[in-house]
Amino acid sequence: MPLYVDYSKYPFVFPREDLKVMYVDSPGVIASRDEVLRSKLSSLVKRVVEAGEVPSELCSSSEECVLLYYAVLDVAKAVGDKWFQNRVALAYSKYASQYMEREDSEKLLLLGRRLGLDVFLAAKGSNTPKLPVISKSGKSISFIPCEFAVSITSYLRVVSKRLVHDPLYGLTNNTVSNGYVYLDKMTYQRVLEEAILNRVLEATEESTPLTELSEFAELVNEVKRALEESRGGGEATTSRVVVSEKSTLREPETGELPVIESLFPPCIARIIEILKSGGNPSHVERFNLAAFLGSIGLGVEAVLEYFKTSADFNEKIARYQIEHILGLRGNKKKYLPYSCERMRATGICPVQEQCKGGRNPVAVYKYAVRTRVRSEKSSTSRGSRDDDASEAAGGI
Repeated sequence: MPLYVDYSKYPFVFPREDLKVMYVDSPGVIASRDEVLRSKLSSLVKRVVEAGEVPSELCSSSEECVLLYYAVLDVAKAVGDKWFQNRVALAYSKYASQYMEREDSEKLLLLGRRLGLDVFLAAKGSNTPKLPVISKSGKSISFIPCEFAVSITSYLRVVSKRLVHDPLYGLTNNTVSNGYVYLDKMTYQRVLEEAILNRVLEATEESTPLTELSEFAELVNEVKRALEESRGGGEATTSRVVVSEKSTLREPETGELPVIESLFPPCIARIIEILKSGGNPSHVERFNLAAFLGSIGLGVEAVLEYFKTSADFNEKIARYQIEHILGLRGNKKKYLPYSCERMRATGICPVQEQCKGGRNPVAVYKYAVRTRVRSEKSSTSRGSRDDDASEAAGGI
């Protein structure tokens, strides 16, 4: 029986150029003009904004799922909000993930190829590469077959954007042979999720919505208002105390440091910039940001504020993870960010030279604050001497 892709599960692999077969030129306009589709599109947008999900019960047919998918991309492109665009991509990636878990290897192979991957199934038997997995107790080892072979070029094209920072996806930690990376089913599914996210973002960029039509423009304005409301007027609230650039600083001792974002090391500043722009830092980048902020004295609530602009923000999950990193859960161990050397090795550090002050981001930041303090003290001292000299000159 020939394999096929169910577009109600995976609408993102339906080629945009084939919409003409459905007599569709502009999905966004059609969806905004049809009362039923307009209602469904509004529900889709609302669920994506509020929960980061694509409702599985929304569509009545594969064609409708495809139409709504491309319609929401038109809306996302017209709105021009990076957070919303990333939120849509993540929502469809998670939506597909729930179905991929129940697919057999042949169907996952087909899906990968439709996503543009050069992939094939490894021959079954004794020659199939196997991944050793050590039990939590460390007393036993099991071997999981790596049945999917993805060309290095295809693999790196997917993982180089976010997964590259995770050692699990490094080429040195996987079986590589004859130009292919061999993956077990679970890891391959994770790579597919990332490929889907990238596909949706690329398709959003390629979208050319007809923003001049009144019905569609009205829909876009509704979405903009919904986004503003979801963010409390468009500005993220903050409970973190950021010291003014002009504030007088004290010499940092143990414990809490002043929070001066302009003095943050390049690696940390880069992660924050990704979050502020509505992007999706990798799990490793998020860990290092939370560990850094906790190490300079910020509490859970203040650290949490930094993550509220991420496209996949879930307060319950984020709070749990931050509490764990700050040593308030689990084994009560407070984690430190990676060393500078490890930051560079995982591709998180954006600079080649070693920052002044130490070999880890916290030491670098402490050095930067101390330098600022001493500079301010020196300026104050010079100002005081100049004042004394002026008074003396005035008395001659």
